[in-house]
Amino acid sequence: MTERTKHMAKISKFITPNVNVTFSHLHRPDDKFGTDSANFNISVTLTPELENEIKALVKTTGVKKVNGIWEDDNGNKQAKFKNRIMVKNGEKAFPCVDSRNQPTRSVPMSGDVVRLLLAPCVIQRDNSLSIYLDGVQIIEKNGSNTAFDVVDGGFTDSTDDSYTPNDDPSEFLDEEGDDHAVALSDDDDLPF
Repeated sequence: MTERTKHMAKISKFITPNVNVTFSHLHRPDDKFGTDSANFNISVTLTPELENEIKALVKTTGVKKVNGIWEDDNGNKQAKFKNRIMVKNGEKAFPCVDSRNQPTRSVPMSGDVVRLLLAPCVIQRDNSLSIYLDGVQIIEKNGSNTAFDVVDGGFTDSTDDSYTPNDDPSEFLDEEGDDHAVALSDDDDLPF
């Protein structure tokens, strides 16, 4: 037993009902506060079902508070779930699955609908409940290009069965590491 696990009591993992994503940082580790605290994270709006699940955990465990729960400016209850272990294990992106439970390169963004595999844990030093992110299943992609309608017969993203979540994302970057770079020629005849 490590020093860290001495202060934590694990509880069975559970899968959430469908929840709406308000923010995610799953495409790469969030190291805003330094590499020691780098993590993958996702914030969702609490549904009544998920809120009841968390309340049941509080009642069962007798904790005094739940970490990562807050109310936004509109009065909606939000929850943020993190995973630091995968970052420490060298993952470059959080592994997500699609609605068919197949690995996908996509990550959920604000407005998308997901189900989460969560691992609750009682933090004994302050008698609080932390709920860690252990899996993400993307149910609906609503967060990007929401202004467009479906175009019948148009391009669809086909599944690349050879992809694994541990693939090196640098294959999609240019020499400077910019994944959104557009190569421009030295042509001065451009209309802009």
